[in-house]
Amino acid sequence: MIRSIVWLLAASISLILLTPVLLVAWLIRDRDPDGEPSSIARWIVEDLLPHYIRLGGCKYKVYGTENIPKGAALFTGNHQGNFDTVLILSVLGGYKIPIAKKEAAKVPIVGAWMKLLRVIFMDRKDVRQSAECIKKAEELLQRGKSVVIFPEGTRSKGPQMNEFKPGAFKASIRAGAPVVPFVIDGTYKCFEEDRRLKKADVTVHILPAVDPKALGITKTKELSDLVRSLIQQQLDKNHGQSPSA
Repeated sequence: MIRSIVWLLAASISLILLTPVLLVAWLIRDRDPDGEPSSIARWIVEDLLPHYIRLGGCKYKVYGTENIPKGAALFTGNHQGNFDTVLILSVLGGYKIPIAKKEAAKVPIVGAWMKLLRVIFMDRKDVRQSAECIKKAEELLQRGKSVVIFPEGTRSKGPQMNEFKPGAFKASIRAGAPVVPFVIDGTYKCFEEDRRLKKADVTVHILPAVDPKALGITKTKELSDLVRSLIQQQLDKNHGQSPSA
């Protein structure tokens, strides 16, 4: 409980102190909605927020950074907890555009920062709007920009994975871009288990890219199943279990 209170106080004070910075970032932002986010916004995610992840008790190690391609790719992974989006953006480095649930845009101040980072907000209950978001991701990949998406669509709040939504992979197949699977293991322990912040060891594995074009994969379900299988295999390996079928 003490950790949760300290974290909330630190986060609240930071948001207040950073409000003038936010205003400046909005004034100097690129008018192109697909342009690079301001250096201020990227500094917040890549350099400042990792400290708050650790303050919340999430001690993480990252493996496989050599698998991050220089070109555009669709980064996809499992989704265990609230820290996942910030965590994966901070460890991937560079300019990666995340797809997030639309509710996040409504969070005061936080939503404004996310908009500065060009986050694509998806309404999971609106099929048409969701399709438009995937189309947007496809266009970004074609323009050489990488995108991050959680194919489960929501947090599992535990070590298990939910089923993947195949439509999330449509952007990769249509744009001819590789998929880079990532495996987050342990973030659910930081908050989701007891609804309070606590210490937890977390690992992030970035796996080798999967090129659907080179593999002759043209169906989203096939690509989805393959990527999910690779992620599950790494989770099983992390916990000393036999690979899942």
